[in-house]
Amino acid sequence: EIIYMLTIITWLMSIVFKSTCEGYKSLSPSSSIRGNLISKLHVGVVGGLFKHNFRSDPSFLSLPGSSLDELLLETIEEEIKKTHEKLLRIDEMLDTAERVEDVSRIDKLESRRDKLESLLLKLYEKNVYLLRQQAATAITVPHWTVQLDIQTLFKPKEVPIPVEENAPPYYSEKWLQDTVNSIEGYFHTHDTPQVRVPPMALVRCHRGGKTRALYELSRVLKERLRGDDVAVIYISLNDQSSLINWESLNPIDAICRRIAFAALPRTEEGPDFAKFAEEVEVSSMAIVEWLGASPRILLIDELNKLEGMTDPGNVEMKRLAEFLKTHFLANDKQYFVFSSHVVSSSYQLSEFMDSASRRRVHIRELPLIANLSMAMNAFDYFLMDTKELLHYGCIPALVYESVLEVLNPSGQQYLPNDNRQIAINKCLQEGVTEEKIELLLKSFLDGSPNSVPPALLQLMDTTSDKRVRWIPYNMVPALREFGSHGPRKYSYLLKSICNCFDRFLDGKIASGSAWENLFLMTLLIRCVSHQFDEVLLPLSDDEYKDSSVSFNDKILNTGETVSSYKNVDKFIRAMKVPGHVPHITVYYPKHAQFEVLDVIVAVYSSSGDRTLYGYQLKESRGPVKALNSSKHDWLREKWFKSIYVVRGLAGSKSSSSAGGEVWITPNEKEIDIFFGVSGQQWTPRRWAELDPTTSKKDRPKKV
Repeated sequence: EIIYMLTIITWLMSIVFKSTCEGYKSLSPSSSIRGNLISKLHVGVVGGLFKHNFRSDPSFLSLPGSSLDELLLETIEEEIKKTHEKLLRIDEMLDTAERVEDVSRIDKLESRRDKLESLLLKLYEKNVYLLRQQAATAITVPHWTVQLDIQTLFKPKEVPIPVEENAPPYYSEKWLQDTVNSIEGYFHTHDTPQVRVPPMALVRCHRGGKTRALYELSRVLKERLRGDDVAVIYISLNDQSSLINWESLNPIDAICRRIAFAALPRTEEGPDFAKFAEEVEVSSMAIVEWLGASPRILLIDELNKLEGMTDPGNVEMKRLAEFLKTHFLANDKQYFVFSSHVVSSSYQLSEFMDSASRRRVHIRELPLIANLSMAMNAFDYFLMDTKELLHYGCIPALVYESVLEVLNPSGQQYLPNDNRQIAINKCLQEGVTEEKIELLLKSFLDGSPNSVPPALLQLMDTTSDKRVRWIPYNMVPALREFGSHGPRKYSYLLKSICNCFDRFLDGKIASGSAWENLFLMTLLIRCVSHQFDEVLLPLSDDEYKDSSVSFNDKILNTGETVSSYKNVDKFIRAMKVPGHVPHITVYYPKHAQFEVLDVIVAVYSSSGDRTLYGYQLKESRGPVKALNSSKHDWLREKWFKSIYVVRGLAGSKSSSSAGGEVWITPNEKEIDIFFGVSGQQWTPRRWAELDPTTSKKDRPKKV
């Protein structure tokens, strides 16, 4: 009886909705009634009430101007826009309520904001689902007119290698030779029950120099192995031979199609991969027959373009991995190298090949700029600054593109700003939560790729031990956007972290400002991500793992800011216990207002007890200024648990001294641990390595 009643209800709802759609057909696109119908349609889809009825009755798909999916996408995108606007209005009302300390209204607004954020996340998820569904239904495999004739191809050993025209000399010849040596070693090895030959991966951010590196490796391998009749074959899933949507159905044929195209003699008209792919059927059997017993090295650019590469359950990718292993890896005189934006591609390829034996992948770290003068000579540009190199992660390709933008009078864009924004937008669409922000900041310290939203992995560098390293050019804009459009709790803190990095870039070397802001940025990252440090921020993980964090913000009895005080004694007496504990607050008085301390951290336990830590930041190894404890209550009465002298150029040994107060001076290793995988690349020690002169005036100028 229940089923019968539900059937009748569903039938009645179908009639009502069908008549509504019939009425819709007579409406103009601009009609206000049309908008109301779309809203009803949206409510029905989100609730899951009418989706099946629409799919089962073709008359519902005859809406004018667009298919049902297109109409749903239009509706959901409009709802996303409206929800964003509502959130902005609530933020404005929250600011007003906080200024007048209307606690009741704050609670109501925050509750409403949480519901809207939850709705927004669901809308984004449905939007992504429909876009993927729409793309899948649009796939049409071509009807090939010709089968590949392998007799029309070059012999494997004669396949030409790509050449990049008008390119500057490759930055590191030593890296090339060392990498080719490694490839040769693997090339002359084969799988055994004990040993699995690892493929090699070049992993770096988008436009980070991977393609150029594969070009150069192809060239050197061709030259070195010329006498051995080795087929050196370069293919790409990007640029002129970008992946076509229907190729995702069979990734083996996608790879083989590009191998055939690379071996195809060129005509005067030039290469046209799209035409070749549409007209010529290429099978893996034909390519295996063409290769025969030839020794071979395959170089694949942008393997991450195969969407299923990071999907453990993708059967087609499993077949591709087996194909590559069998014909380009497991036997003697076979090898392959691939590039990817993301390190996860290498993990999954290893799993696809040998899930039981865990065949490793050799992550070959691409070269970084090691010396400022070498970079200036290589790029023929002599107005660089050390921190400009750090801004671009010392990645030669990004630094070179930044030089091109400066020298190009037409204002042409060389740097990959658009790709960066696409990745950031994708994160925002998927939802930026407090947990995701904490994990992302954690990756700054420990380099874990698992802590990074997948869309952002392509904006990072990768180390040889499979850890990610932040590139400020990419990551600072990402944090700034997350501060503006992410959870309100971390909005001010993320903006403060970005401002610290901006001041780091603007600060003069040897002025102290750059070093102070770099330390402050890392300290804030550690506090927000709750990744405390054994030496410089020795807090209990268990007690403070859920602590709130503030920075120079609304925590003084007088209502004044930290910049209003010039005396540490008065400043500490003005502190008050925050309204919620446990809590960590970081104070940074600008313009060196305090006599000794540059940064103060106040930590409040769950019981409200306060612990103070002070930091004196010295870029060089100069002496610490002595103080008379009788003139300073904070020294005489030992208000601070620890006072640190943090040197940018730290020594190899740490030290501590007592005399009414305790001064702790961390050593170089402890400083590196505090700054983490990414931050330790930006410290004064790194500045000195990049440019021992540390001053522009000592370097030649050239226009």
